Amino acid sequence: MMLHGTNKKSTFHANLEGDVGRPLDASAVNAVTCRPHVAFFIRALHGGGAQRDAILLANSLFETGIDVSILTLVPEGRLRQFVADGVRIVHVPAKRLATAVILLRNAISRLQPTVLFSSEAAPNVAAYAATRLLSPGSRPRLVLREVTAPSIAKGLDPYLQNRLAFRAAGYVYSRADRVLTLTEGARRDLILNFGVPADRISVMTSNAVIDPPTAARLALGKGTPETREKGLLVAIGRLSPEKDHLTLIGAFADLAKRAPARLVIIGEGPMRPALEDTIARLELGDRVTLAGATNDPFEWLLKAEVLVSSSKFEGLGNVLIEALACGTAVVSTDCPYGPREVLEGGSLGGLVPVGDKKALSNAIELALNTPTDRASLRRAAERHTTRQAAAYLISNLELG
Repeated sequence: MMLHGTNKKSTFHANLEGDVGRPLDASAVNAVTCRPHVAFFIRALHGGGAQRDAILLANSLFETGIDVSILTLVPEGRLRQFVADGVRIVHVPAKRLATAVILLRNAISRLQPTVLFSSEAAPNVAAYAATRLLSPGSRPRLVLREVTAPSIAKGLDPYLQNRLAFRAAGYVYSRADRVLTLTEGARRDLILNFGVPADRISVMTSNAVIDPPTAARLALGKGTPETREKGLLVAIGRLSPEKDHLTLIGAFADLAKRAPARLVIIGEGPMRPALEDTIARLELGDRVTLAGATNDPFEWLLKAEVLVSSSKFEGLGNVLIEALACGTAVVSTDCPYGPREVLEGGSLGGLVPVGDKKALSNAIELALNTPTDRASLRRAAERHTTRQAAAYLISNLELG
């Protein structure tokens, strides 16, 4: 996926604590003072789905005429190329989130946004703390997006800072102006297990996954039988324990005994050595490939027969939506909370218990041997466009 593929982005520097750069001028930033200004706080311009879809959402809001800035501790990274021209990148020069609160507060004070939008537990806590340091009359509306399964992530999230932040999530989320979740399951979780008032939480009916350039690209190259590789299975996700690629490889080893398939796992992470050892031990080196990270999942999804997700938990499962948009069959674990909602209870793809190698193997085999109604899958993905997600925010946050 190439969205505005240029690195010529303007980066403002907060000019705080010795950072080099010119100070932010709020009057210049809000040249048209009558329109709202939404500032997105993103830990870094690298990462996974939570960072990428926040950037795509920022781009889509900007397309509607809303003033948009992205505040980040790391203004360089592989996701920078996705930031649309005209969306400001504001560097908050802290080394880590734990020391970013004062600097973030100062950047917000100079930008004077109407809304501060943050995603992920640790950035959400930092965003809340930063706004509390502002006088009540100068605080932006604080919108916090919970992008995972909170009760599970507080113990299993791959990042320690997020696991620690979940200890304060109930207190922080209960005091935000609005909390957004990607699934009804996550909403119930926050209400029942974190004590967040129900009237403070909304479920986003659309997530910013498919942007207009991608939609146009997929309309041209829909992945015909001639372009798909027979028996190709693709898994996309960080190589970390919560994605449970070990179960996937075990399931594939069972499938490989009776089907001429091959598996490509796309992503990087700390589990690579363990996965390599398992592939070697099971003598699957000629049929399982660890292909590394990519900025273009659609290149693989348009070639694959089946997208497989073996996650222990998810926030939504953007890759499932990306696969549907490509008309690619999906098999997923029925993990909290996204896959069941994205796949409409299993009507759009196979759902199997978490950690069940045999069930996963059988579901993949069934998907390979069952004709795929690709048009229906593509239609289901259409509600997760960036423009629909932006329209949801404009309506529900009264940005229009």
